[in-house]
Amino acid sequence: MKDKLKVFGVIGLMAFGIYFIATNLRQEELENIDFINQNYKLTQGVVIKKSVQKGNHIRVKYKVDNKEYVGIDGFTSYQKVSEGDTVMVKYSVSKPELMISQFNEQFNK
Repeated sequence: MKDKLKVFGVIGLMAFGIYFIATNLRQEELENIDFINQNYKLTQGVVIKKSVQKGNHIRVKYKVDNKEYVGIDGFTSYQKVSEGDTVMVKYSVSKPELMISQFNEQFNK
């Protein structure tokens, strides 16, 4: 009986840890989007990698002041995107490494 309680306790702690990490990552992402939207510019980027495992996301290469950046953003399954496609990127003027793509629901806000 004690072994079962220990196992359930460990599983509970692991679940709480995963929830805590996921919640903090989402909060950080939302804060970055708010930061981008305070002072941003638009540019074009190129999709250099598309992944549909563990969530749909793309890697986008874009240039700001002759410096290349690579950012990651998500997309939904109904949004058609392929590697090599040109996409619009909204980036922070003061931190150009922070970006969202046209596929982000916060892009037009």
